[in-house]
Amino acid sequence: MDEIEEVEGYRRFPLRVAYDFLSQKGLGKEANEIAQSKDKPKVSTIYNLKRGKAITLLEKHGLLLEFIDRHWPHGRTEEGKRLVEKYKRIYESFLNSDMKEEEEEESFEETSFAYEEDLRDYLSNNLSVIETGLKLFKDKDGTEGIEYAIDANNKRVDILATDKNNVPVIIELKVSRGYEKVIGQCLYYKNRVKQLLNLKRVRIIIIAREITPQLKAATEDLPDVELFEYKLSVKLERAR
Repeated sequence: MDEIEEVEGYRRFPLRVAYDFLSQKGLGKEANEIAQSKDKPKVSTIYNLKRGKAITLLEKHGLLLEFIDRHWPHGRTEEGKRLVEKYKRIYESFLNSDMKEEEEEESFEETSFAYEEDLRDYLSNNLSVIETGLKLFKDKDGTEGIEYAIDANNKRVDILATDKNNVPVIIELKVSRGYEKVIGQCLYYKNRVKQLLNLKRVRIIIIAREITPQLKAATEDLPDVELFEYKLSVKLERAR
């Protein structure tokens, strides 16, 4: 799920792109460890902690500037430099077990549910809102189907689940619009999962804020492909 990064020109440090880059540099094992880590920082999100880990790993191997030049030009801006220091500070504080409240206020964009990791987290913990009987996939090594790697290039499925009949379900998330090009990506994921699990059937579910007419047309005659649009809502409860 990288459309938010495409739309915003990678305003925030792009984790998925970093995983692919690290894998190409022979650091796929380390990238996968970061992707699968479940550390729970007291402050900020787990994904900002992962950004701090990835940036630190890139720096350690002298790759950060190359990554910024090739994949994250926003990192050259003053805001980008501040974000790098922020992510590193989050990671360093986590290592020191001294997570403190940050003085700066996070922008609306930083805390918005509309970011991909927030949507992914919510749905992976509430798969029944998509379909009754869906559950998170877990492989024989105990790796769960969140950001699940499916090839040597570290390509990842947003959420890999199984339905009530134990059929694998690829769930691809787009926080803004779902364009027709996403179906090519999903079909590749589908065939890779078939190969990895030695199965004949794998389903696809694409979830976006808005499904474009082009995507609807592209998937009209494809079996086992479903499209969903999500709507955000907020429920307030009186604290006192």
